[in-house]
Amino acid sequence: MKIIRNIGVLGAATTLLAAPLSAQGPGGLLPTPETKATRQGTRGANFLHIGIGARGGAMAGAIGSTVNGPTAWYWNPAGAATSEIISFAGGYQNLYGDLGLTQSYAAASIPLLGGVVGFSVNSLSSGEIKRTTEANPFGERLGGSTFAWTSTAASLGYAKRLTDRLNIGTQLKYITEGITDANTAWVAADIGTQFNTGLYGVTIGGAIRNVGRSSRAGGALLQRVIQTTDGSQLQEGRRVDLWTRPTEIPVTFQFSLGSQILGSADALFGKGSGNNAVNAELTLTDGTDISTQYALGVEYAYKNMFFVRGGKRMYNDDRETGIDNAGTLGLAGGFGLRVPLLGRNVRFDYSYEGAGALQNVQIFSFEVGR
Repeated sequence: MKIIRNIGVLGAATTLLAAPLSAQGPGGLLPTPETKATRQGTRGANFLHIGIGARGGAMAGAIGSTVNGPTAWYWNPAGAATSEIISFAGGYQNLYGDLGLTQSYAAASIPLLGGVVGFSVNSLSSGEIKRTTEANPFGERLGGSTFAWTSTAASLGYAKRLTDRLNIGTQLKYITEGITDANTAWVAADIGTQFNTGLYGVTIGGAIRNVGRSSRAGGALLQRVIQTTDGSQLQEGRRVDLWTRPTEIPVTFQFSLGSQILGSADALFGKGSGNNAVNAELTLTDGTDISTQYALGVEYAYKNMFFVRGGKRMYNDDRETGIDNAGTLGLAGGFGLRVPLLGRNVRFDYSYEGAGALQNVQIFSFEVGR
């Protein structure tokens, strides 16, 4: 039976670090009297924790109350309600330095049915991994056979402006992950809201993501043919499925508080010179397999054309201690450029986020339509 040994690398990358590297033993991460049990690694489809879009990446994920356009289908579907014309967004993400993990996404928002209808696809790939067996754990004699682990979430959503200050949105997602002939599939839902208080440019956002039932892995690699007899010495080959443990996906709650500090009449410090705008946001994230996390992001815009962003995420777990470069973990920054083209606005963004022992995350993204 072929074994997928390298999946451990992917699991470590999508969940970052669950404990200090010093706690590792020959079988992986081992509990000790000094280390507390965590919920990390207890859910499937962990790639859903990895944000999309360079704006969100540069602000360390602190964009839930101010996100708009097609990327809102990931962060908070209520933000998609602001699309007044057909809009598109896409991006490519190089994850964790040179580990070979990549993520790509594409999304669209279409004004329809009195609101906005949206589609999105978010996909992560491990790249090629050498296949091994119990008899050949290093794979030298398997003729170069490789496989790839792929995780994908496809969604269909609807968002609407209920008032000039209140947006709501929801979507259904079909999520799969695994390898050829061995994968798991889930159906889940997201719901979110954004409310502009009208006080000092403050906007409140909330979203619950990935609400769904558990599912089991299946496929040809999880089937076997067994020989049975009916008592008359006649044998029959019968195909059976191996039993697999039900796996849940990571339900996540996010609450965001954003403020326009400078740039509009109701901003905290007013319009200023009119060319400069500053936005700040604080986000709290909690989930079924993560500790409560906090993120702070700041964005500066010049004439709504050039953007500089920065942020910091606090994970509040053991990954922030016990490793040499933990100080860079969660620090993020980036920039963006927005230009008019053929009657539409086109935006290009870039972000860089430190991932501690897993090196870095770099995101390149674009958006057309607003």
